[in-house]
Amino acid sequence: MNTATPSPRAATRALIVLTSINLLNYLDRYLVPPLAPDLKGAMTLSDAQLGWLWPAFMLVYMLTAPVFGAWGDRGSRRRPIALGVLIWSLATVLSGLARDYGQLLGARALVGVGEAAYVAIAPALLADCFPLSARGRVFSVLNMAI
Repeated sequence: MNTATPSPRAATRALIVLTSINLLNYLDRYLVPPLAPDLKGAMTLSDAQLGWLWPAFMLVYMLTAPVFGAWGDRGSRRRPIALGVLIWSLATVLSGLARDYGQLLGARALVGVGEAAYVAIAPALLADCFPLSARGRVFSVLNMAI
């Protein structure tokens, strides 16, 4: 882990980037419900199948977040965040390209992997960038995007 404190400008840039990613995180996370009627019709999904898209995401998210959190504690926090954003971006594209329920379920579960990497580490990265006295404000800005 890098223990050097970034400049105020770099810290602010990190906050802006991570808050923007957080907004995309939550937009993507809640993408399925508004599309549910279209998905149900296009893929002839049952209510139960449609209902399993969220738990598949959450289960994978819950299982992988501690893994990424530990990785972020042992080394660079940027690498696992970047990998997570890449995974979830690709998984979101795969969700849009899914031709059947199995592909859609797998893609949404993979979104959980990517988002878990980001969410587990972003607050720690910001804590590295800002003094304790500023963290309440910093985390409130980060969470404005929820």
